[in-house]
Amino acid sequence: MKIERISKPANAAVEVAQGDDALLDAVASAADPAHAFLRSQWLRAGGGDIDIIAASRQDGTPLAAIALTRRRFGPIALGEVAGPYWPFRSFALAADIRDEELLAFLSDPAARKFFGRAWRLGPAYSGDPTADRLVLLAEAAGWKVLERDLGSVFELDLAALRAQGEWPRAKTLRKNRWRERRLGEIGEIEYCSFTGSDWASRHRDAMAEVEQASWLADLEDGSDTKFADPACRAIWESAAQDPVLAPMLFGSVMSIGGEAAAFTFGLESGATRYYIANNYNEKFGRFGPGKILLYRDFADCADRGITRISWGAGDAGYKSEMGATAGPAIRDLLFVRGAGTAAVLRPLFERAG
Repeated sequence: MKIERISKPANAAVEVAQGDDALLDAVASAADPAHAFLRSQWLRAGGGDIDIIAASRQDGTPLAAIALTRRRFGPIALGEVAGPYWPFRSFALAADIRDEELLAFLSDPAARKFFGRAWRLGPAYSGDPTADRLVLLAEAAGWKVLERDLGSVFELDLAALRAQGEWPRAKTLRKNRWRERRLGEIGEIEYCSFTGSDWASRHRDAMAEVEQASWLADLEDGSDTKFADPACRAIWESAAQDPVLAPMLFGSVMSIGGEAAAFTFGLESGATRYYIANNYNEKFGRFGPGKILLYRDFADCADRGITRISWGAGDAGYKSEMGATAGPAIRDLLFVRGAGTAAVLRPLFERAG
């Protein structure tokens, strides 16, 4: 859909007021399928306090609901779009919200007071249904946009790969069968797939076991583990408490002789599967258990109509080898009111971690 830039506020009547979790969920249910996961339980899973503001039509139809956390950023207090996992720090808009309604919301005095002098959306991917529209409308609503480029996401276009012929290729399947035979000589191979609706503590324990036996264990601070770190594990356990969100979470574990050898984990929303983590036990690394499990995941996705794998940034080598290419840019956006404030915050924002 083409979005025309609006040069001045349109006369659209919207009601702007303090929101709640029910409104967050209502807007997520009415949003683009890519944002169906942006529910209150997801936004609260990272912990901490959040403030919510919402917009609706005069007949009560919810249009937008934004949850912000607060922190100091240089000389000002900054609101940041809430969320536990940084590539998804966006918020949902009703799919049928009109540009003039969104502009009226952004320009509303109550919304401006809520946002303060500056607020942050992101990091989020280029093509994000909300971020793209906000950037086009920001100036007309009185906001300047500062942007940082944080690299790009690796993606697999499953639809295109399948359209080119059999995928995975016969050569890849033969190699994976050879790998499985070699691993089978070590112990019996078992596969287990689950969603957030039916996973159990043994699944999360298995994923933590893999992380502790992977290259991550060599990092001094043990960073970037999703299940070995109790605080991070609690995020995903919290998200799965929402019966609507839980089926969107997915995972799989490969075991060899009863020992966890590899796992995958992520979120599926719309026709896209987002991989949040995948790893393998170094003990079995020679025969590629991680690749075997990923290829099984990808083939299952393609069979079920998933058209895109979003695989995060980094680790270009094995991702490219498996067919991934550079996809959308990762954008970090700061919306600022006033040229003076923008000038002060720009260098701080560009240096921010």
